[in-house]
Amino acid sequence: MNFIKNEDGAALLSVLLLVSVMSAAMVTTFDVLGFYTRQTVTKSHSYQATQYALAAEIIGANEAVDLAKNSELVALLGQSGNPQKVSFPFENGTVTGTLEEYTNCFNLSSVVVAGSGDGFELNQTGYDQYIKLLEELGIGERQAISLASALVDWQDTDDRPMPSGAEGFVYSQMEVPYRAANYPITEIRELRLVRGYNSELVDRLGNLSCVDKRSMMTTINLNSAKTEDASLINALLGLSLSQQDVVTILKARPETGYDHVARFWDHGFLKDRKINSQIRQQFLITPKRYKIGIDVSLDGARVKMESLVYINDDGTFDLISRKFGV
Repeated sequence: MNFIKNEDGAALLSVLLLVSVMSAAMVTTFDVLGFYTRQTVTKSHSYQATQYALAAEIIGANEAVDLAKNSELVALLGQSGNPQKVSFPFENGTVTGTLEEYTNCFNLSSVVVAGSGDGFELNQTGYDQYIKLLEELGIGERQAISLASALVDWQDTDDRPMPSGAEGFVYSQMEVPYRAANYPITEIRELRLVRGYNSELVDRLGNLSCVDKRSMMTTINLNSAKTEDASLINALLGLSLSQQDVVTILKARPETGYDHVARFWDHGFLKDRKINSQIRQQFLITPKRYKIGIDVSLDGARVKMESLVYINDDGTFDLISRKFGV
């Protein structure tokens, strides 16, 4: 009889241990379930925040299109140098957006041009202007030619290096070998992969340059250009002007902006100068690019996004690039 009681006691103990283990397992299971539930909710909020950001991008782009039509306001905002900012709340969150004109920069894609088929080849005008811009930054002529040639070779389709350039063979000999892109660059940081470009130079160019493979062209909006853009304008003109000469030209701009680009070319420093039509077409009195910054907060989730849009002549826009987490 005692033996049976001992068996019952052992069985009871086993049951209690099993219940204890199951309880601990259930607690762990619910903890894991709670974790994944929170993850799902967070992901859901992140997805919603991303959708809000994409919607805000469209709103910002349409505002950019409308703003581009108002030359006097463009001139006023361009002189202020401050991006336009707006913030508005919605249920459980807020959206903050900034809109900034981004026309006046050297387009690093402009040293090449679309060739036959899907290929890209040297754009002599853009190449010459880029060399001049590098010289405006205090870089010697020989190094400037080497840097410009390497940038062309990085983006053009063929494997034939330009004089002083660098094609795929050069990069294949690196400690960690890689290939030349043979395609227009997608962002300024990509310059660090191009021979001769160190972090310091890339940072300096970052203040003057941009990447726009939509237009493959460098443009200047004369109505928003500031005196800080003098070196860029001088590089595009390719004339024997000093930066101070360019500043003088900019200061002669009417307060309400130019009503026609011909007013710019009528300035004494430019009148009767031989400037080819390709260069003249780079100087405008309306914006062509805008940078849109979006910051969305929703129930603890946050999405930051930066978009670059191109304003078409027909009043529509095209997306050039979009980056998250900036």
